[in-house]
Amino acid sequence: MRIPPILYGALVLVIYLGTVFGFKLAGIWSVSGKVTSGGEAVQPLPDDVDTIKGWMTLEQITAVYDVSLEDLLAHFNLPDDTPASTAIKDLESEEFSVTNLRDWLQSLGISTQPGETQTPLPISPTPAVTSTATPAQFEATPLSTEHITLEKNVTGKTTFQDLLDWGVPEEIIAQIIGGDLPALNTLVKDYVTQQGIQFSTIKTALQAEVEKAK
Repeated sequence: MRIPPILYGALVLVIYLGTVFGFKLAGIWSVSGKVTSGGEAVQPLPDDVDTIKGWMTLEQITAVYDVSLEDLLAHFNLPDDTPASTAIKDLESEEFSVTNLRDWLQSLGISTQPGETQTPLPISPTPAVTSTATPAQFEATPLSTEHITLEKNVTGKTTFQDLLDWGVPEEIIAQIIGGDLPALNTLVKDYVTQQGIQFSTIKTALQAEVEKAK
C-alpha cells in the first residue's frame, strides 16, 4: 500500500512534535539554553568567564565568581538598589556589558570555585652545598716551632757583612782575600775581581769557612 506524500509528511511532523513535547513534559528537553535537562538553571563556569551569557542574572555572577553585588554595582556605576535577580542584558550600557563584565572578572584573577583557595606551588628549597672534605682536611696545619736556618751560600751577591754575620772571623776573611776588608757592604765578587783574583777560588775557600762556622 502506497502512502500519499501529504499523509507521509504529516506523520513525520506529528512524530517530531510529539517527541519534542513529550521530552519537555518529561523534563529532559530544553530549547532555551537557560536550564538543564533536569530543569536546573545553567550556571557560568567559574574558570571560564566566556560562559557568561546576557540572560544570566547578577545573582548568578556574584555567586559563581565570589564577588559582592555591592562591588559589582559600584564598579560599573549601576544603581545601588539594582535587584540581584536582574539579567545582565537588561542593564547593558556603554559602561556595562557582558564583555566588560568578563574583562573585569579576569582582572580580578578569579579562576577557582567560590570558597576555594588556590594552593601555592611548593618552593623547592635550595640544596645545601655538602662538602666532601673530611674533618681532617679542615684542620689547620700546626706551624713548626723549629728554627729555619737560611742557606749560607757564598754567591756573587754575598757581601763581607754577610760573611761576618755567618760567623767567619774577620782575620780569616782578610787572609783569604790577601788584604784588609773594604767597606762591609761591598760585594766579595766585585772586590776580588778588581784585585785581579779569580772569584771561584776565593768563593771555595770562603764557603769552607762558612761551613766550619755553622
